[in-house]
Amino acid sequence: MPAHIRPMLCTLIKEPIDRNDYLYEVKWDGYRIISFVEKGKVHMDSRSGLNYTSKYPPVEKALKNLKHDVIIDGEVVVFNQEEQPDFDALQLYNGHESPIKYCVFDLLWMDGQDLRGFPLTERKELLKMLVKDNEVFRYSDSFDDGPALYHQMLDLNLEGIVAKKKDSKYSEGERGNDWLKTPTRKRQEFVIGGWAESDKARSFKSLLFGTYENGKFTWIGRSGGGFKDKEMPGILKKLQAIEIDKSPFINKVLDTKGAKTHWVKPQLVANFEFATWTKTGRIRKPATFLGFRLDKNPKEVVREVPKLTGVIEDEISEDKAIEKSRPKQSLTKKSTKKYLNKDSNWQRVDESFEGSEVTEFPMKHCTVQLHGIGRELWKGVAKGDLILYYNKIAPYILPYLQGRPQSLNLKLTRAGGPTTFIKDMENRQPDCAEIFTDQRRVKKVGKRNQIDYLVCNNLETLLTMIDWGCVDINPWASRIQQPEEPDYIWLDLDPTVTKKTEDQGFEQAIHVAIATKVVLGNHKLKGFIKTSGKTGLHIYIPCSRFSFEQTRLIANILADEVYELVPDISTRNETVNHRKGKVYIDANQNDYADTLAAPYSVRPYHQPIVSTPLEWKEVKPGLDRYKFTMNEILSRLDKKVDFFREIQDEKNISTNNLLLEKILVSQK
Repeated sequence: MPAHIRPMLCTLIKEPIDRNDYLYEVKWDGYRIISFVEKGKVHMDSRSGLNYTSKYPPVEKALKNLKHDVIIDGEVVVFNQEEQPDFDALQLYNGHESPIKYCVFDLLWMDGQDLRGFPLTERKELLKMLVKDNEVFRYSDSFDDGPALYHQMLDLNLEGIVAKKKDSKYSEGERGNDWLKTPTRKRQEFVIGGWAESDKARSFKSLLFGTYENGKFTWIGRSGGGFKDKEMPGILKKLQAIEIDKSPFINKVLDTKGAKTHWVKPQLVANFEFATWTKTGRIRKPATFLGFRLDKNPKEVVREVPKLTGVIEDEISEDKAIEKSRPKQSLTKKSTKKYLNKDSNWQRVDESFEGSEVTEFPMKHCTVQLHGIGRELWKGVAKGDLILYYNKIAPYILPYLQGRPQSLNLKLTRAGGPTTFIKDMENRQPDCAEIFTDQRRVKKVGKRNQIDYLVCNNLETLLTMIDWGCVDINPWASRIQQPEEPDYIWLDLDPTVTKKTEDQGFEQAIHVAIATKVVLGNHKLKGFIKTSGKTGLHIYIPCSRFSFEQTRLIANILADEVYELVPDISTRNETVNHRKGKVYIDANQNDYADTLAAPYSVRPYHQPIVSTPLEWKEVKPGLDRYKFTMNEILSRLDKKVDFFREIQDEKNISTNNLLLEKILVSQK
């Protein structure tokens, strides 16, 4: 029996999905507890691994009475007289007075058998039989209609629902698409970093809180409500006991309004309810304090922004397609390759190479291997044609790749097929390639704590990427010399289209791009534009010495100004279903490790279209995106210059820096 289990986590989504391959459960408002029973001895772990066995005697007794060796996952919940979870009562639970339940939803181990690899439905069926005769246990029933259950939770004012893939394994510590949560209210845990003094009789005015982002403690909001007057002196006493001299936040705390601020060690985790996130990644006021969470590890508290349901649906479909496309023999045949990460996607690459003809090309820096160059990516266009294109375009594309870490989006079947994502090289890089080693920001069981990103500095590395399955090349905005400082601010003009409305959507994107040029002109900023290679347009604003937090703020300011010029055809709404066929002005791809298709990169689209730098005067109605194919782009470059060539010009960068500083100052 394992001595410790890291709970499987849920991905936050905005709206409930509705799929037959998922089941749906009530999201309980309690403390997550994983219980171990071995030879009559009980051990109950909180989510952060704290021993909670002595806190809940009735649950401990019920577990002993099971007469089996088991590991169970669930939530300890106190219910009020209306049979609704009462989190306040749970925090005050003294072991006797309140009726407490263990709402159990998963069985991970039973009598020497590890069940984590079994399908969820089978684990739940065993669990239901195991706990049916004890009233302390409440088995978490499954429902088939997720949206209906969600609306019932809204009516009952309960916390929300969880969607779980029926055949999912129990993946320790992972937050993927197998388990998805949709809360009825925006609630989240944050770490307290300080408090503001009150000029009235209250113990304090507000609490200042944040989360860990890329391992750094970042301020994102404050809360001045939800505190009970009788509890406030005790809260203040807790804060004073861990007071420090300097702010623990890496960024500046805004909106202090003259109140004297005290700082504390980031040790206390509390739950808050709030209205929404702002475009700059902060909490929109007011945020209401709901209580402390002693079961949570502060270092594991990160900002959870809900994923769009449409994005989740696409990812689930791609995963399913990849599963179907895998060679059947790979399930029984042991690979001779070494994989440093559990369930490494390099295994899929190796499987795609099986049976392929291999050709070696000794080159200047190292030897390149090419596999299956006859594989058709588009109708009449083979992998070998794509390799030839990148070989020819290398002098133009490499300047935009050098020094920049890569995230690989591999197409192992065809250009329009499912995507396999790889970040960690796991010692697979060519001998002449450079590696950028970064710490994994969100730790995952079975994954290394470091990620070795590929850096593409030469032709050999570029061609190897294409051989692995890359169709497009996706570099970071920053370089390894200053990974926290982007060289560009990105605006992605992304039309919301169907296959029938793609051309109309691109026309709308052109009009939004023209409005963007007006906004840049108003600020006297130098910007560069290219086609996305699909239906949209990308705008680059060169800069230096800014943090990602600052460039994201500026990008959102500029995007809002563009929207004000063309509100009839554009939107700032992140939710795909609410965009109503408009062009989404996306300013959110300005974070650490975000990527965008490089200039002159071919895109995995209906046809091999290239993401092509444009002269601003070309951006006008009637622009034909289909003429920028990989067959035509080289002849275009013979006639025209590379319109991105000045993007790294020091004069443009220094001028932009001064103007961008003014935008930041205007927001303070």
